Amino acid sequence: MYPFNIHILFYVLFCVLGVISGQIASWCIKRMPEHKKVLSTDFFKEFKPDYKMIIVMIVLYMTLLLSYGIKNQFLNNLQLIKYVILTPMIVIAFVVDYKHQIIPNRLNLSIFEVGLAASFVAGLYNMNLLTDSLLGMAVGGGVFLIITLIGGLIAGKEAMGFGDVKFMGALRTLLWSCKYHYYNAYGIFVCCYY
Repeated sequence: MYPFNIHILFYVLFCVLGVISGQIASWCIKRMPEHKKVLSTDFFKEFKPDYKMIIVMIVLYMTLLLSYGIKNQFLNNLQLIKYVILTPMIVIAFVVDYKHQIIPNRLNLSIFEVGLAASFVAGLYNMNLLTDSLLGMAVGGGVFLIITLIGGLIAGKEAMGFGDVKFMGALRTLLWSCKYHYYNAYGIFVCCYY
């Protein structure tokens, strides 16, 4: 009997993914605010394990695995795959925004691309998922753009940066379709928070 009906090798795989993505996230957090290349040979020259980030990513990946499990069909695993890719990007955005008050455009674009790719793959199976994801992008970006513009008119300065607007538009592409999938603790948190 496997814990939670998930083969033990999936736990090992997700731990390894957590270690790799934690180290890469730590590297991105260091390089992105300085506008340096992320993919470079300096990664191996300046390699220092960031145990905090590795532990955070392992815990997040184990939570995703336990929340979504492994299904037999690809479409049923699409949410899990999407969140495995999205989680390090959100962690990077959170830490960089916290430390430097910016969200790098490269990161926004990557999140947007993952959202569009996941939306089009889901659209192959159900066209409503594609249209709802694109609608989510428009609504998410539009609402935060309106907040930014109104805040600028009232306060005379930026109430929210345009990086935040792009970030919300990209995230809503991914998270709008949550209503079509069963709700669990992680899904409810993500859908309600954004």
